[in-house]
Amino acid sequence: MYKLELHCHNREVSACSDCPAEKLIEIYRSAGYSGIVSTNHINRGTYQHMEEKSWEEKVDYFMAGFDALRTAAGKGFDVLLGCEINLSPVVPLSRELQEKGWSAYVPNDYLIYGVTEKWLRETGDMRYMPLEELSRRAREAGFLIVHAHPFRVGTVMKHPDLFDGYEVYNGNPRHNSNNDLADAWADLRGKIKTGGTDFHKAEDWPQGGIETESRIRDNESLLRTLRSGEYQLIRE
Repeated sequence: MYKLELHCHNREVSACSDCPAEKLIEIYRSAGYSGIVSTNHINRGTYQHMEEKSWEEKVDYFMAGFDALRTAAGKGFDVLLGCEINLSPVVPLSRELQEKGWSAYVPNDYLIYGVTEKWLRETGDMRYMPLEELSRRAREAGFLIVHAHPFRVGTVMKHPDLFDGYEVYNGNPRHNSNNDLADAWADLRGKIKTGGTDFHKAEDWPQGGIETESRIRDNESLLRTLRSGEYQLIRE
């Protein structure tokens, strides 16, 4: 059986992570994983030091963190590209955004699986998109959109038709994600179930993701596996 992490962050991109790529790969190898999906943040924090830069430069920065993971992994360990998006735009808000209803940070995060660098560059700064548009664009590209930790305290539930799945196990030890509620909700709505460690810190230990009989080496295989349900969730 092969273990694949579906939710992790490295320091080179995610401002909330203190774990560099090399250490992250070392930890996951030690834990017996064959690969990870890099789900670094696309949010206010990621670009807090470079908001004046173009979107192309922001994507360059995002991809450099992914490349650091691939370089650290070398051969024999799989690193797939994903992302975790928060739709709260930066402040101060323009009058146009205020009129559209943007007012404050909303603690909702959305995991996108199947992501490509080309899609990131062509889509533009998705932090300013309504959820409906993000969902449409992700699905039109053939990706999956999953509501991360949907029952974590403070999260705002959105219409289930906007999602392909829900993260029903989130292993972040610093948050109460009410995983049992997420699991029941995904059952009720007939949605794909995912899980992940939500790894941020070097002292965290991998405890989430999926286990499969066949190794997942690319995003095409990941999407096919998640849609088929031919996997077991890791909930350690």
